[in-house]
Amino acid sequence: MKEDRFEFRASHQERRQIEEAASFLDMNISAYLRKAALEKSVEVLKSNNTMVLSDRDRDIFLEALRNPPKVNKHLKQAFKEYERFRKKKKI
Repeated sequence: MKEDRFEFRASHQERRQIEEAASFLDMNISAYLRKAALEKSVEVLKSNNTMVLSDRDRDIFLEALRNPPKVNKHLKQAFKEYERFRKKKKI
């Protein structure tokens, strides 16, 4: 069940363009805008949650997974800082 509502203002030209595109796809404006926003959100989230590595960086990363470095004082400090951050942000 759809409960939440979005509202925004658009110029007459923007509204006509949206109406025309929705009509072309035989959709009402609400369904068209919801579909367009969801498609764009998937694109944005994917591009911001995906890291592209160079071949060199990929090899370094995979090697670190195969042979993890020994825990040293810097890594211990990083864990402590992350734990403080996590508790503060409630992650």
